[in-house]
Amino acid sequence: MKVTNSIKQKWAEMLMGDFSPHGIALGLAVGTFIALLPSFGFSALLALGFIFIFPKINRPTVFIAIMIWNPVVQIPIYAISYQLGSILFEGMTVIEYNFEVLNQIYSFTRRFLVAHLIVSTVITVATYLLSLAYLQFKFRN
Repeated sequence: MKVTNSIKQKWAEMLMGDFSPHGIALGLAVGTFIALLPSFGFSALLALGFIFIFPKINRPTVFIAIMIWNPVVQIPIYAISYQLGSILFEGMTVIEYNFEVLNQIYSFTRRFLVAHLIVSTVITVATYLLSLAYLQFKFRN
């Protein structure tokens, strides 16, 4: 009986993670970054990998963040990323392929992916800082 309770307690601790303000904010930030990656439906699998690599994060908040940053919410972020990429890569030489579809794919992915990494990082850091400040305020009061 004691062994079963010990196993249940260890399993619950592993699934829940750290409930400090830092752990919760870190979980939200990691979940936000994973959700914003253009992974096309593999966010949950990536999150499972991250929750076992980083023991200091709050695991439920990782999945809460993934649910918050659903594909509908991400559409404006993708548009912002593409616009930022257009600004960043304006006037830069483009590698020319003989096949026009490759030119378009290269141009789009370069603009989008680089800018999306920047936008995702900014949103992730803002999520961490804002949620940490809010949680520290709430835990004090």
